[in-house]
Amino acid sequence: MNGSEREAASRAAGGGTQGEPPVARGQPAPRSVLIVMPRWVRDGGVGAHLMRSAAALARTGVKVSVLVGRVESDERFPGVELHHSPMLYKTDAMAPRFDEALAGEPEVVHLNQLDDLDVLAYLRRRAAVLVSAHGYLSCASGEHYFRAGDGCRRAHGPGCVPNLLLRGCAHRWNVTSYPADLRRAGHATRVLREADAAIAYSHAMDAHLRAAGVARRHVVPYFPTLDPAPSGGGSRRRVLFAGRLVPSKGGETLLRAIAKLDAELVVCGDGVQARRLRSLADKLGISGRVDFRGWLGPAELAREFAEAAVVAVPSLWPEPFGLVGIEGFAASRPAVGRATGGIPEWLEHGVSGFTVPAGKPRPLADALGQLLDDEALRRAMGEAGRESVAARYSPASHLAAVGAAYAAARAHWEAAAPAGGAVRSTSG
Repeated sequence: MNGSEREAASRAAGGGTQGEPPVARGQPAPRSVLIVMPRWVRDGGVGAHLMRSAAALARTGVKVSVLVGRVESDERFPGVELHHSPMLYKTDAMAPRFDEALAGEPEVVHLNQLDDLDVLAYLRRRAAVLVSAHGYLSCASGEHYFRAGDGCRRAHGPGCVPNLLLRGCAHRWNVTSYPADLRRAGHATRVLREADAAIAYSHAMDAHLRAAGVARRHVVPYFPTLDPAPSGGGSRRRVLFAGRLVPSKGGETLLRAIAKLDAELVVCGDGVQARRLRSLADKLGISGRVDFRGWLGPAELAREFAEAAVVAVPSLWPEPFGLVGIEGFAASRPAVGRATGGIPEWLEHGVSGFTVPAGKPRPLADALGQLLDDEALRRAMGEAGRESVAARYSPASHLAAVGAAYAAARAHWEAAAPAGGAVRSTSG
């Protein structure tokens, strides 16, 4: 980083670490970073964030490389070197997966959705390794809730077995997968503990990592990934949903709420529930008011935010953050979501939108209807959301926090490595 951004990162490095003593003030942010992620594509919050985070880092002068298993987008950013390894997630052999990207000698490797102890050990021979927790990695169900509105706060362990069986937190009937789920969560927990640092993107996720016994934790704020389109005014009675079409996102609840309103719904995204949701819209008699757009490019998606009146985040699970909400705020659009997970950290009830109980169409319909009916309220809440994003979720805030996390990871890695030898294990 350079100038004020590098200075901000150094300041944050002095006090941004959770769960252990802070890095000494003045610890320099790394000059080169390798980001590892499954796919190069905007297909949800994780992909969109990582692409834009890499671009933001490169603009500060950091040498940024990205290693992906699949390239599914033509979008490119100045200063970001893209490496494609088709076998990245398909083989246990290390050198063919990583060595080309490691030839650039990154000071930090940032792993995303690759929770493998052998990979961690291999990479730590060459550089500090930091792991992002974009989801509830230490949860055997992967979703961290028993039922809508009833989140799990337990650490991974033997208690997961009766809960998977009796409380239904696995969210599927096939019990044959439960042993593998438990092993996966235990494996991921060890990766988080062994890594030189772990990143959470909300304080709710940080609490999940703390419960899992992860000592070296950092909270890094997201920032909006879209370049705002010229405002369409938001005068139409149009509700926007953007995200994966999977059960935990609450699409069925949203359709039932729209059926109670005089409103349009634009659905931007795709997933395993797409056909089911289209059928439900037909059954409810609202298919003429629901537009399923699929995954959109950045410019098209920005246009949908500009044309919407309200953004809906009807998730049944405790969203780790809910990036779509601050995308809407950046376009001066209020949001309606549920008060769980990371959502209350950006959505202030009665100020920038409304929070509602999960899984209940009537309260969701009432909150959406109140905003659709009152243009002055809608504009005031949208402006409050825009101001909160500018104050708390800016690229500068993200860069300072992620720079501090990288610096702390590098400092821990250097301290853990004996002179001339391999890095020691860091687990207790």
